[in-house]
Amino acid sequence: LASEGLARFQRAGRRVLGAVRSIQGLRMSIIDVPFSRRVQTFFTALWLFMIPMGTGICWMLALLALFFPLTLIPTLLYLAFIFLIDQSPSNGSRRPYLRYIVPWRHVQAYFPIELRKTVDLSPDSKYVFGYHPHGVISMGALVNFGTDASGFSALFPGIVVHVLTLRSNFLTPLLREFILHMGICEASLASCLKILARGSGSAIMLAVGGAAEALDARPGSYQLTLKNRKGFVRVALRSGASLVPVMSFGENELWDALPNPEGSALRRLQDAMKKAMRFTFPAIHGRGIFNYDVGWMPHRRRIVSVVGHPIHVDKPYTGDLKSGEGAALVDKIHAQYMEELAQLFEKHREELAPDIQQLVMK
Repeated sequence: LASEGLARFQRAGRRVLGAVRSIQGLRMSIIDVPFSRRVQTFFTALWLFMIPMGTGICWMLALLALFFPLTLIPTLLYLAFIFLIDQSPSNGSRRPYLRYIVPWRHVQAYFPIELRKTVDLSPDSKYVFGYHPHGVISMGALVNFGTDASGFSALFPGIVVHVLTLRSNFLTPLLREFILHMGICEASLASCLKILARGSGSAIMLAVGGAAEALDARPGSYQLTLKNRKGFVRVALRSGASLVPVMSFGENELWDALPNPEGSALRRLQDAMKKAMRFTFPAIHGRGIFNYDVGWMPHRRRIVSVVGHPIHVDKPYTGDLKSGEGAALVDKIHAQYMEELAQLFEKHREELAPDIQQLVMK
């Protein structure tokens, strides 16, 4: 009787779920989903919502702590440490043990994400990795270079890479400690030079196109904001670091985006926000946690980040890089970088992005 009752309950549940699935044509993912995929979704969602939601929660906890005598002094000291003393966001001095934790393997498997090399990189040199395209949040850069889930340390032994991001991410109590112990640092000139000054095996990863390129992130599009981005070349020349292009196939496929052509009201709003705050919000939508059609979760679409051949810089350049001979050298290295990136795209396009006909650099 018990088994018969359970069977009736399951049949009724399936009928209800079938009805739910039919609502407005949504494809639901409530049952018949392997547990491993549930775990992947959980950790991916946790990371994606940790920054926006975690920022509010951590600041609320910090402010509440100021109202209790027992926590008032420690909280004030911690806030003073963050804003007045701690230099780790700019020098990468924290031990990056959170790069190696198991949850990142579940995030990597969600899409999945792959790191592929085309040539060995000597640990006796220094490197500036340029990541393209930026995508919405550079998910491939985070997983492949900000964690070891894809095997960076095995593919490039002896190279210690720091992913660089906005300084604002290091101004939130508690949350900043997490990303610092991933080895992530702030994207500033001082940070780049300090990290690369460590010598052989040091490396940084920059999503060169930044927020401007994120506004062009949509499936089927490979538009790079690169022609006038030369700051990363100057960093490499100043530090004597080789430039390494990384083409990440699939990065722009994770979310669908509303049309925002140049000159449109939406684009003007996004550009104004970018100018005022140094970041902006692409108008995107993806899938849900329990459905395949509506929500803010990224689609499960493969990302393959291909690391190209380095453009070698033999020694630091000590002259002026913004005029005369120095500026000409910047232009030369920049042109070589763009050519290597274009060749990298064409070489792997047929396998990894057969529907994409053109790489646009603007």
